[in-house]
Amino acid sequence: MSVTVTTKRLVTRQDRAAKVQASIAAAVGCPLCPEVTAEIGLEILTKARGPEGGHWWSKASKTVQECAAELTGDPAWRERALGWIDDYRAAHGHGPSWRTFWREPSLWPAETTVSLLNTVMRQLSVGGYLDGMKTPFGLRRRAQSDS
Repeated sequence: MSVTVTTKRLVTRQDRAAKVQASIAAAVGCPLCPEVTAEIGLEILTKARGPEGGHWWSKASKTVQECAAELTGDPAWRERALGWIDDYRAAHGHGPSWRTFWREPSLWPAETTVSLLNTVMRQLSVGGYLDGMKTPFGLRRRAQSDS
């Protein structure tokens, strides 16, 4: 492996680590999130890396994938969900956790499963609407490029 590739990888990893640390620090320091203590922040930090190459959400059934596509394909629902994330970020100074986003009852059908939630998150990310999925408290609307 060339020195350039190794250096780029190291810089990428350092950049990701800095983003994760900053995001967790913002959540720990947020007065609206008293449940996110320094201890919880440290616990999240140690779990942030996650499994290597893990695509644990890709095993959704056809029914779940169709239901997720119905939600993410609906511009009104998608805007409501992304707007909720924008509002949360504006009020807190950091993005919501996946759990907080998932627990917002106004966004989800009554019979929502974890598989559906994971599939929706993946589809929003792959579709170019959602960023910050690998950063704790980092969910945010993806900035649209002016193409």
